[in-house]
Amino acid sequence: MSLKYFCYLLVLMCATSFYAQETYRDNFSSVSYSNNNGSSNFSTNWIETGDTNNGPTSQYIRISSNRLEFNWIWAENIRRSANLNGASTAVLSFNWQAISLTNGRALAIQVSNNGGASYSTINTISGNNNSGTYSQDISGFISETTTIRFAKSGNNWNDNDYALIDNFQITATFPAPIPIIEVDDVTVDEDSGNATFTVRHTGTNATTPFTVNYQTVNGSAIDGSDYTSASGILNFNGTAGDTETITVPILNDGSIENPEDFTLEFTLVSDPQVDISDTATGTIIDDDALIMTDGGSATTCSDTFFDPGGLSNYSNNQDVTYTICPDTADTYLNINFTSFEIVSGDLLYIYDGNSTGATLIGQYDSANVPTSINSSAASGCLTFRFVSNGSNTGAGWEAEINCFPDGPIIIIEDITIDEDVGNAVFTVRSTRAAHGRNVFLFGFVEAPFTVDFQTVDGLALAGSDYTASSGTLTFTGELNNVQTISVPIANDGVPEFAEDFDIVFTGANAQYAVVNYNDSGKGTINSQILANDPLTLFQEFDGYYDYSTTGGTLRTSPNGASPCAVTTSSSNSLVSPVPATATVERAYLYWSHSSTVRDADVTFEGQSVSANFLYQTSLGNRNFFGYVSDVTTIVQGVTDLSNNVFDFSDLTINNTGEYCTTSTVLGGWALMVFYEDRSLPAVNINLYQGFDGLSNEGNSFTLDSFYAISGTGAKASFLSWEGDPDLNGSSSGSTNPEELSITNQRNQNFVLTGDGGQTGNNSYNSTIYDNTVGPPVYNNASTYGVDLDTYDISSFIQPADSEVTANVDVGQDFVISAAVVLKVPSNLIAGRVFEDVNYPGGAGRDQLASGGIGISGAIVELFDSSGTFIQRKNTEANGNYSFGGMADGDYFIKVVSSTVRSTRDSGANCSSCYPVQTYKSEMVSSNIIDVIDEIGGTDPTANQDVSLGVFNNAQSISSVEVSGNGVVGINFGFNFNTIVNTNEFGQGSLEQFILNSNTLGETGLDIEANSIFDPAVEEDVSIFMIPPTGDSFGRTADVNYNAAGYFNILIDDSNELSTITGTNTIIDGRTQAAYSGDVNSGTVGAGGTSVGVSNIALPNYERPEIQVHRDKGDVFISEGINVTIRNLSVFADKNSAIVAEQGSLNVVQNLIGVDATANNSGDLKVGVENKGADINVDGNYLSTITESAILIDGGNSSIIQNNHFINNGSTACDDAILLADGSGVIIRQNYIEASASTAIDGEDKVDSIIITENSLTTSGQDGGNCQGNPQQMAVKLAGNGSSVTNNKIYQNGGAGIAIVDGSSNLISQNSIYANGTVTPSLGIDLDMDGVTLNDTADSDSGPNNLENFPVINSAFISGTNLVVTGWTSPGSTVEVFFTDINEGTATLGDNQLGLTQDYGEGQIYIGTAVEGSSDDQDATSSSLYLDNDGNTDNTNKYKFVFPLPSGTAVGDLITTTGTRSNSTSEFSPEVVIKAYTAITNRNITYRIKSN
Repeated sequence: MSLKYFCYLLVLMCATSFYAQETYRDNFSSVSYSNNNGSSNFSTNWIETGDTNNGPTSQYIRISSNRLEFNWIWAENIRRSANLNGASTAVLSFNWQAISLTNGRALAIQVSNNGGASYSTINTISGNNNSGTYSQDISGFISETTTIRFAKSGNNWNDNDYALIDNFQITATFPAPIPIIEVDDVTVDEDSGNATFTVRHTGTNATTPFTVNYQTVNGSAIDGSDYTSASGILNFNGTAGDTETITVPILNDGSIENPEDFTLEFTLVSDPQVDISDTATGTIIDDDALIMTDGGSATTCSDTFFDPGGLSNYSNNQDVTYTICPDTADTYLNINFTSFEIVSGDLLYIYDGNSTGATLIGQYDSANVPTSINSSAASGCLTFRFVSNGSNTGAGWEAEINCFPDGPIIIIEDITIDEDVGNAVFTVRSTRAAHGRNVFLFGFVEAPFTVDFQTVDGLALAGSDYTASSGTLTFTGELNNVQTISVPIANDGVPEFAEDFDIVFTGANAQYAVVNYNDSGKGTINSQILANDPLTLFQEFDGYYDYSTTGGTLRTSPNGASPCAVTTSSSNSLVSPVPATATVERAYLYWSHSSTVRDADVTFEGQSVSANFLYQTSLGNRNFFGYVSDVTTIVQGVTDLSNNVFDFSDLTINNTGEYCTTSTVLGGWALMVFYEDRSLPAVNINLYQGFDGLSNEGNSFTLDSFYAISGTGAKASFLSWEGDPDLNGSSSGSTNPEELSITNQRNQNFVLTGDGGQTGNNSYNSTIYDNTVGPPVYNNASTYGVDLDTYDISSFIQPADSEVTANVDVGQDFVISAAVVLKVPSNLIAGRVFEDVNYPGGAGRDQLASGGIGISGAIVELFDSSGTFIQRKNTEANGNYSFGGMADGDYFIKVVSSTVRSTRDSGANCSSCYPVQTYKSEMVSSNIIDVIDEIGGTDPTANQDVSLGVFNNAQSISSVEVSGNGVVGINFGFNFNTIVNTNEFGQGSLEQFILNSNTLGETGLDIEANSIFDPAVEEDVSIFMIPPTGDSFGRTADVNYNAAGYFNILIDDSNELSTITGTNTIIDGRTQAAYSGDVNSGTVGAGGTSVGVSNIALPNYERPEIQVHRDKGDVFISEGINVTIRNLSVFADKNSAIVAEQGSLNVVQNLIGVDATANNSGDLKVGVENKGADINVDGNYLSTITESAILIDGGNSSIIQNNHFINNGSTACDDAILLADGSGVIIRQNYIEASASTAIDGEDKVDSIIITENSLTTSGQDGGNCQGNPQQMAVKLAGNGSSVTNNKIYQNGGAGIAIVDGSSNLISQNSIYANGTVTPSLGIDLDMDGVTLNDTADSDSGPNNLENFPVINSAFISGTNLVVTGWTSPGSTVEVFFTDINEGTATLGDNQLGLTQDYGEGQIYIGTAVEGSSDDQDATSSSLYLDNDGNTDNTNKYKFVFPLPSGTAVGDLITTTGTRSNSTSEFSPEVVIKAYTAITNRNITYRIKSN
């Protein structure tokens, strides 16, 4: 080795072996915890914990005599820290002395490398007057926060125990400075693109520039899938402070992942003096989800949020805080948890804001699982703090992040129900914000919105456990508006474990806000298979109730005789009599047996009975089963309950083996019958039920929902199985008394005695006992294994008591407690909410009179006399509710009418169906009275009932006086058909009736008759009960009542009536007249006028009491089946009054286009429009409609009959009836007059129209120029196969009938006359071109084939006959008429139209004959004729003889029409009737054949 390199190496070795030493010392030379007597300072002062003065001067830890003194230490400790970062070694040393520290009492020396988060005990000091010097290497604890702590070790010290510390010192050795390469860890989001590491040269300068090699190394992040590996060389200039950067590309893979990491390390340096031992971790945070990191935050409105463990379990000993804020202005955060598992001892705290200083929303673990959490903070943020202990871990959570602008939040409550509840009723609230808009001058106006829902299976399955339900909730827009969802629960009678299903919301429709509907509700159906189940409250009876019991055993001998002997059946009668007037409310059969297998099916009263609840318990290897079945229906069928002998059989009993040898054979039954009778005092009865195997233990059951009227009548019953009369509380092994006792409100305990003669310590002695009957008391001591005891507890109860407890205690004897019943006469308020389904209007009716059906799930609330909310309950399946436990005083009962659901089909889940109150009862001067005049509630004009817990303005509320009594019978009746206001929407409105009718079924509906009519079965009739001025029920008159005697329902442009989609929906204004009278009396139009050739009288057109109109838009739209709109005035300013889209619709006896007094109102375009339905428009008055009174534009049947049309149409193209499409059109018995254009316009080629027995007059007054063509005729047809018969068509502006296209259009036996009042026209005009002259062989074509008309050659009177001869086409049907000229309604020449002859109209029908038939007396064929107008043909002759019409005289004028293949001709030239002559018509030239 050269000298040069040797010297260099020597210098280097000296440099690297040179170290610096620092001391951290406290000599305790002054009374201070901040002494620093070494070469370096401690990083903290001494810090006491647990001492009472926290200072160095006194108490258990202090500085005394220049030493640190410890005395009488229990939980007190003291610590001090030093920054030893960078040191290579560290030594702790001090002097010590121990006084009296013996017997496990010592001072612990503890060291921490994390600032005191955790400590290691490295030694202890103890002894009596011992002392020494302590020295310990603590290099393993070197850190920035190395901490030394002195604390108690072992037992608590005595007051004379001391320890003293002096010359406390930490000696640390630090290496000499060298050049160092440092790099920090980097955390990046997955979508950042790159992770950039900054590499720094620290420490001392290097002797020369140098290079450093680096590379990345996989961790949980993998090269190629999570990042791209990097390696290379960095160049440093040798001066400390120089930096370089390394860039590592990050790959965004789109999968949800935990945080992943890789390592950056240095592999080689050109200058060996440089320290390159540092490494850096690159952590990739998944951008596809948020994984909670301490101190982290995120701004997002769409993400998945995980606990700190991400996709894995979280870790122990975590304390992590994370804040999430919305990334969209003016929104709030919603966290919807989709999975959650945090084990006991760990907690998630959620704060309403951007820090843990915000309001705590809640703390959650697996016992309290969060679902949907919303921020209400101004920031919209939520902050999460997760804390785990050192025990087990869990999967954590996954949650969806959403943001919503401020608006309604839908909240639904979880519920738990029994299988026999009938319906599970979920309460749903609209919270956070009202929904609506600000309206000028009116401020904020709420607006309705809807939310859709559906059920989702859990363990409970739709079809077998519940009925799948879906629908739409309609909220009023008010804050805290409440709706309910009712889900039918299937009671299959098969005991099952607990099962659940969910209600989820699937969408919302709100015009003015975004609705947050992320919450969901869970319905849990209680388990009916229970093992060793303690008794719990099963059912409560509040009202005029009592109960009776009985039972029996299938064992035949006591334990001391033949304990294994059994029989197959048992029978018994009720112990206490049941009044003959009583009604059985519930009856439960209990049975139990010893067995290795279940027997849930027995025979009771000769009928098979299956258990609804199944229980099990065991004693050693012996199983005992218990069962409960609802046998209400069977017991209700017993005619004489008091004397009936109830039979029980077919129970399998195991009486062998250990059951027999241990005297534990069991087989028995019990019956409890709960009944109602108005003669009874009001009581609270609680039934507790279970199957609790007890030995040397007990349970208590407290009845506290009452306010005792008195003790009289109070009783308690106890049912238990398997008690042994030979064992009592004093028997060997008993550590508990064997007794039944009652504890009253004064905490006085009364032991119950007497059953079987026992004195209080042998209650389970196989007896059926009842001391509430007799004398003598009932005491059957031979019911082996069955103990059913009823005790009079009246002496234990005092008036005003509100609590009594029944105690069941069992000694060594094994007893199965099965049921406890407590009955106390009590203050209570009870009643029923029912639906008066068939309410006809008028006075309200109670449940009995109406046959009302109880409504399940309605919310009933109790308020005190000041209107302060006390309590709320849901009605039971039969509609009953009850409140108990109130002191004497005045109260109010409120039914939240928005929660009342109809009992009709589909009613349970129609949240948009709202009723009105029709009946209630309340107390006045201590008497319950019927309120039958409050139809519509306290305010019929209210759109909606007030929210939960609100007293003011409640719709259905009754006053109650409680004074040492029970008040039963505060009932409320509701109806879903009644209309009580003229509001555009909301309860009691016409719109609400339509909504109700659209959803509710009609099965069983049979609305009772009113004073005007009797609705048919299943007709869903509106019951108008709007209060007029001077309302007979005293209600305030509706604001839209007109003094003329009608109600005005105006539908705003923005609030259209819902489309009618129901079946048998009938909107009938007559029900208003049935209630308030025909106050808008009088008729309009031409009622009673005769129409048609048959002179059929039109019906009267009565003025209605209800008018419905709209400024713009259609008024009624119908898509339902057999819908009827009747006895209304309907008009609008635009569009149509009534539109039939599909289904079938009857429009009957309405005024359309005018108001209720028949005055022109609005600017209605179309009266009735059929787009695709079957319609019947019957008996209406249609007037002043601007375009078409009736427009048929589709459908397979359109019947228009008995209507009066007048003054319809406003331009030359506006018809009374426009037929644009459809089929099955029948127009009959109408009076159509004064139409602007055509009375009946079929120019759009509608086929097979039947027009009969109408009177059509004065049409076409304005029809001279309809788009270049005249439109003045009465009837215009362009299709095929129509018939126009028996009509009066007269005095119309143009032709009577115009056939403009098509063929086979029959025109027969009409009275057509005096038409052409505006423009000279024909009675019948084919092709609208004036007279269509006959042509040879009728060879021309056109409308109705331009059928040649018959030509009259002669008409003469022959005796009593009229003989008519002439020419006509072969087979033609010839009709003969007296002309209108003849009848004096027209003038000769009116129908000449430029020709030489007058083609007069046929006004009076004379007769019909067919050419070539037996009626034809001239068989001549191929005879040529020609007249002066050019009518010609070579065709057949005819001679018809008709009976001479009365009054016919020579000189009368007649005309004819001819019809072949149902195509009818125009009228022929008129001919004068004369005496017989050879040739009577000089205008015709003809040849006579040679023969």
